[in-house]
Amino acid sequence: MNQLTDPNPGLYFAPTGIAHLTGTNTDLVRAAARGRARLRVTTAAQLNGHPHLGTVTTIMAVFALTARMADELGLPATIVFDSLENAPAEHVTIDGRHYTRTVGDLIDNGALDGVERASGFRRLLAWASARSAIAWQERPYATYQELAPVRACLHTIASRQGEFAPVLAPTDGRIRIRPRCPQCRLMDKDAHDLTITATDGAVLLDSACPHHGPYRETIHLTSTSGWCDANTPVRSVQKVALLAAERDLYNACSVSIDGPDWGGAWFAHVIAPALALLGVPVDQWPVSVFTPMVLDRTGGKLSKSLYVKYGREYADLPPAFLDLDLLLDTYGEDALEALWQEATRWAADTRRLHRSYTVDYLAALIPGAPIGEAA
Repeated sequence: MNQLTDPNPGLYFAPTGIAHLTGTNTDLVRAAARGRARLRVTTAAQLNGHPHLGTVTTIMAVFALTARMADELGLPATIVFDSLENAPAEHVTIDGRHYTRTVGDLIDNGALDGVERASGFRRLLAWASARSAIAWQERPYATYQELAPVRACLHTIASRQGEFAPVLAPTDGRIRIRPRCPQCRLMDKDAHDLTITATDGAVLLDSACPHHGPYRETIHLTSTSGWCDANTPVRSVQKVALLAAERDLYNACSVSIDGPDWGGAWFAHVIAPALALLGVPVDQWPVSVFTPMVLDRTGGKLSKSLYVKYGREYADLPPAFLDLDLLLDTYGEDALEALWQEATRWAADTRRLHRSYTVDYLAALIPGAPIGEAA
């Protein structure tokens, strides 16, 4: 790999936690990759708008880390991008209950343009793929939820709800495996009327629409018929079950690289207990790697949803930092190149990967960006 130039040579990067244990970031996957033919890396994002600066740097880091690991291990690599068109897009309150329709629903009925909705992500993924020489493929949620290991995991959860509920729904015990009304596609987000039943070859989801009454969705284990929306904890557990299965299916080192939201407490309280309940042996657990968190000026995670809701009361940031298209229109591809160089430094140095960065720090890397000094 090429020697990297440090744009901030006066900054210090403390080794924290796992950085004390690893010589390079490739050490995180080295044992799992032993004897495997390839690296298969997955990451995901909800299609709920154009990527903002935090999402851009996360995806850059996924490609930079994959390229570094593939090079040091001498293995071919592929990145699978799970595009989550099951993200909520329309919110409706009826009799005090919260119902939603998904991005996919609104694309299907013409209210949203599917190409426009995914264009920012695809543009970014294509750019990072060309820059890293790592191939990628897109996997929509509709395809993901049809996969046999995903449905097998769903059936296990449905069969053992008493065991999984404290992990997946600790507040109210309602596991949210949500069907949608076959007539209007409204979905009860909080699963008030949901009944989940496991049969020998299917999962039965019984719910009720406020307009059209009771209905049933059948998720078959041996076919792709049926659809359901697994909420974030359920989907996270299905994902690690899928990665564990793909380990043997592709003779691959299965790696999940995601933003830091899904590390720490989430991994300790959701993923690890669920893997134990699923009976996946520890030596077959997929590897999870987490990218740095991008912070706003208060020290919290940079949030596009808060910016959209509160505007400059939340963060006095240039709009370009909240929308990839605006970023490119304003600063050109030099902005992507600057962020790519930073991501490659994260991939090359354990001390740089396992920490957070302020939006000001990243903005200072972008030529011409009108924001404060590095911090």
